[in-house]
Amino acid sequence: MSLAFGILGFLNYKSMSGYDLVKAFESSLEFFWHAQNSHIYLELKKLEKKGYISGETVIQSERPNKKIFSITDVGRKEFMNWLAKGDEEDVTHFKSSFLMKMFFSGNMPLAQSIDMLRQFKSDCENYLKKMDSIPESIEKYGTDKESYQTIYWQFTADFGYSFIKTCIEWTQRCIEKLETIEKQSL
Repeated sequence: MSLAFGILGFLNYKSMSGYDLVKAFESSLEFFWHAQNSHIYLELKKLEKKGYISGETVIQSERPNKKIFSITDVGRKEFMNWLAKGDEEDVTHFKSSFLMKMFFSGNMPLAQSIDMLRQFKSDCENYLKKMDSIPESIEKYGTDKESYQTIYWQFTADFGYSFIKTCIEWTQRCIEKLETIEKQSL
């Protein structure tokens, strides 16, 4: 249900269309919470049915009509209760199919493992470049927010930078170790 709370969180800041929410997720939460367009729109319907949000259709002449969603008092209360609760997830456990593959990579040739690690490192480096736009997003979406609100956005961005940099450093160490083993086996 975390996607629902992410949507409620954005709507707690201001009313938004489904498209606005998709863009907000892409430009701010994507590092730690990827949400597909279809999932966001499906969740909007569920939240509206529960009475957590309400939608109003805006008629547009130059573009297709759009629906603007607003959080209701019931939705705001549910969102605030969620924020106040302890974390439901065990922070020491997370799922990564890449790490699962890495764990079992002793079953494939070293060169293939090295290639997989190089690809992972390249993907992380590309993602790190993509993260360069985060300060701009924080500034864009934070213009009408209090600075104490946007500092939390900066905290999550800092976590993202640190995490990706750690992944790059870890990957480089793994590649170096495997290359050493490969050279010794020649």
